[in-house]
Amino acid sequence: MNYRTLIVLATGGVCGLALWMSFYSPKVSAQSNGSAPSVPVYNPYPPGILPPDLSSEIARVLREVDFVESRAITRWHNLKPPILTGQPPVLQNTGTEATETLGELMLFDKNISPNKNQACASCHMPYAGFSGPIPSVNLTMIAFPGTVHFRAGKRTAQRHTYAPFFPVLQYNQEQGLFFGGNFWDSRATGYLLRVPDAQQAQGRPVDTQEMGFPDTACVAFRLSHAVYRPLFEEVWGKRLVRYQVPTRD
Repeated sequence: MNYRTLIVLATGGVCGLALWMSFYSPKVSAQSNGSAPSVPVYNPYPPGILPPDLSSEIARVLREVDFVESRAITRWHNLKPPILTGQPPVLQNTGTEATETLGELMLFDKNISPNKNQACASCHMPYAGFSGPIPSVNLTMIAFPGTVHFRAGKRTAQRHTYAPFFPVLQYNQEQGLFFGGNFWDSRATGYLLRVPDAQQAQGRPVDTQEMGFPDTACVAFRLSHAVYRPLFEEVWGKRLVRYQVPTRD
């Protein structure tokens, strides 16, 4: 068994364990009359925090997410085959549309969450300025629920449209204050990656109150099984790495 196989098995095992834990709940014995007991959904918040239409509004948003994802898949299948030029290869004529389509497919992909019920667009819908699309949540909770629908995030969803333009967090001598970074508190400084937007993108899938995966490897594992994987490889290329099984001395 080579390293690559071990990595795939280990990643699948970790993701499977996380999925099992997210669904697991202690079994409740049936009542004496044989009827199934009714177990209320755990709600950690005081009365008046969760809006009464939360469940129906989440269902509405997820239907919208499914619609856009289906439309993006159709758009992907209708793309013209790219013309590869240069080294590294450039997707001539179709490169921009292919990249945009891939971004839309990933943004509206519910599979990038343990319960397969939360996409990035769940909190960043285009018609809401790429922020939260549920009016009742914006008026009450402010922070949006994640893959566990009764577990809200920390703040309202930041708008995608502004995020790519923020510079690395830095001190502005003229204004006498810090400027740059992503998130409302600028904690995605961008210091290591030199792009705050890239650092911010790494945090959402592994946030327990948002996408909820235990590790970014789980996201890569899900993407490797996505229906649009061929487009991902077309845009970014295939990474072929040979692994050698170590031998004992």
